[in-house]
Amino acid sequence: MTTTILLKRVLPLVLSIAAIGSAQAAVPSFDLGAASNYSAYIYGNVIKVTDIEGRLAVGGNFNASGTSIGYRAPYGSTAAGLVVAGNVNLQGGDIYAATKSNVDTTVGYGPITSFPTNPYGKGVYGGSNTSSSYHSLTKTDISKVTDFNATQASLTALSNTLAKQASNGTSVQAINGGLSLVGNGKSGVEVFNLTTNNLTNLTLSNVAKDATVLINVIGSGTVTFGGGQGGQLEAMRNHVLFNLNGASGVQISTFTWGSILANTADLTGTGHLEGSIVANSISSAVEVGWEPFKGYVAAPVPEPETYAMLLAGLGLVGAVARRRRHK
Repeated sequence: MTTTILLKRVLPLVLSIAAIGSAQAAVPSFDLGAASNYSAYIYGNVIKVTDIEGRLAVGGNFNASGTSIGYRAPYGSTAAGLVVAGNVNLQGGDIYAATKSNVDTTVGYGPITSFPTNPYGKGVYGGSNTSSSYHSLTKTDISKVTDFNATQASLTALSNTLAKQASNGTSVQAINGGLSLVGNGKSGVEVFNLTTNNLTNLTLSNVAKDATVLINVIGSGTVTFGGGQGGQLEAMRNHVLFNLNGASGVQISTFTWGSILANTADLTGTGHLEGSIVANSISSAVEVGWEPFKGYVAAPVPEPETYAMLLAGLGLVGAVARRRRHK
């Protein structure tokens, strides 16, 4: 075998393995764990919320009136639409069961559906129940349904890890006073690290079709979603995660696309979030759709024998180079 042919065969393998290892180190796999099964997973209290299109989990007390819960719950689901660790007081409103039609309930958004909804849903709670009598609510050990403490610890660690990821996209202040997020068009995970809490008139562009979009907003205070949202945000909504690391509040004042991880924040506003949310509490008449975050799976980590091949390849390339120098 000639030196040229040997190099042509070995070098691509060496470079490809090195590239895989480099990509692994960039962004780890991540999803929302137990919270992925809910439109809203809240560690503390929830009051005044208007509309939760998927399931709702409340780690504290739930006190609301006229709230609709779960009418877009996925087909085949038998789980409780409302899970409350503390006391529940739902006056009026409805708790829905999963639709009887085998359809994708994430298609479309809002209270108007293309399929018949099923109003005979159920809820579970761990404290006391003073709700309207027609609701099907059962007292149970909530720890057997979901572990709020473990989920909070896990997702707090996840938020801290994601906040440390290096940015590979750019943010540009737009002419209309908004913010334009521009990807590099090729990465499997586009990361944007923002220094502003004002996400008014937000747009997303130049992101690969199947990419995951991570938008980090780091620091205390309230993060505001206002104005409008454009570009690729609507089309990519189930691949967009806003990581609000350390925020004390998140205000939804517009139609917002994507999921939100805000472990320490109180959710307020009268807008609509077409995604899912993890937060500390809800205290306003906000709407949350059923558009679960798909998560991101990194490429498999090379096995030890693969690294051995890499080292052998590097050694072979070095040996060939030395032989050529001595000729």
